[in-house]
Amino acid sequence: MKRTNDINAKLDFWAAKPRVTTLPRLTNLPRFGHKKFNSHAELNRWKQALLAELAAHGGAQWTK
Repeated sequence: MKRTNDINAKLDFWAAKPRVTTLPRLTNLPRFGHKKFNSHAELNRWKQALLAELAAHGGAQWTK
């Protein structure tokens, strides 16, 4: 059977040569701790405030 007809061929190729890659990090995320919310509306207000603070500091900055 050709490898092009095998639906698991991609997994076999990936398993044969595993690669570890570094993921980028978000450096300027505002600090926040554990929070509990009583409603989705309260959660959404908190998220909007967090996003506004992130935008005020120049947006997301990713590094390696």
